[in-house]
Amino acid sequence: MINKLEVGKRISNLRKTLNYSQSELAEKLDVSTQAVSKWETGATLPDIEILLKISWICNTSINAILEGDNFIDENVDIDRGLLRLNKLLICPKCKKLMKLNMQKSDTLIYECENNHQFHVVDGVVDFRTREIPGEQWSLSYRNYEEYLHEHYWPCNPNYSRGLNQSDVIWDEISELRPRVILDIACGTGQGIKHQIKRINWPVTIIMVDLSHRILKWNKIFYSTEWRNPYVEMIYLACDGANLPILSESVDLVFSYSGYESMQAKMIDGFREANRVLKSKKHTVYNKSVIESFESENSLKWMNLLLSSVNEEEKVWWKNEFVDVERWLSICTSSGFIVNKSTQIYGELPIPDYDTFPFENEMAQWMAQYIFVSQKP
Repeated sequence: MINKLEVGKRISNLRKTLNYSQSELAEKLDVSTQAVSKWETGATLPDIEILLKISWICNTSINAILEGDNFIDENVDIDRGLLRLNKLLICPKCKKLMKLNMQKSDTLIYECENNHQFHVVDGVVDFRTREIPGEQWSLSYRNYEEYLHEHYWPCNPNYSRGLNQSDVIWDEISELRPRVILDIACGTGQGIKHQIKRINWPVTIIMVDLSHRILKWNKIFYSTEWRNPYVEMIYLACDGANLPILSESVDLVFSYSGYESMQAKMIDGFREANRVLKSKKHTVYNKSVIESFESENSLKWMNLLLSSVNEEEKVWWKNEFVDVERWLSICTSSGFIVNKSTQIYGELPIPDYDTFPFENEMAQWMAQYIFVSQKP
């Protein structure tokens, strides 16, 4: 029989460990302060949904709350998320399952049965990937202070026109209520950042990017300045076009300009998203498109941009130019059966002069859509 008084003591200790008052914990759990007080005095027990929320907020298990069993050995200094990866990681070389080996050295190592090894460095599982030659964007941040500056710097106003992207994305994510989200080619997390603060159910978010140094700073930022106790964060420095993630293990793949940032590997990354998604699950993402191949405005913009780049870049941009109809066709050919789109804003009007006006963020003139694509 469950000892209500002992359960109450454990809930009280967990609350105090987090430096929450009873009212603060009650707010996190969406219950009354009186309910928390009754649990802690042993008068009543939380129901199963509340117990699940408490377990996530307090980084423990339901058994630990009810019976005192340890979820994680207290003598092992390791994030719970790294242990969770034991059920999710596959080797990018041989596709065998990978497990965490803590016996060989002081460094945490994931390895497969073929002895391929990848270290955990600064809390990030490092698959030794490198950014695209000539596109080492992460080097624009020389230190963590400059990384923080990016988070709090106002965004380009051209991306703020039309509907609020974050609200449209939140409407989709909150309806789906995924338990495992993979943020592909996440960068500094500018898209998922606006969703993290709103999440009020237990979620594991796996941030994936080529750059280890950005993920290292992401870990600091999202565990301190942007922490949500409902959200567990995991960081993988790997190739989004060759994800070290088990097939059909993720509830939602999120991308905030991530697919596009993969450039020549964009479609490969999109297909990898399909592979790791569970059946009937979704990818939610934004995408820059042209309004129409028949539109005078679109045609003028495309010609201006192509006249400003070299021959190699022209080839890439010509493949990048898609309208909604063409993109939805790509979605279908990539294995997604249900695809819907929401326009955030249309194209900018063509300028009066004959020179392309943007040196950076060269797609900012294009229309922006939020897409939701479902796996069969």
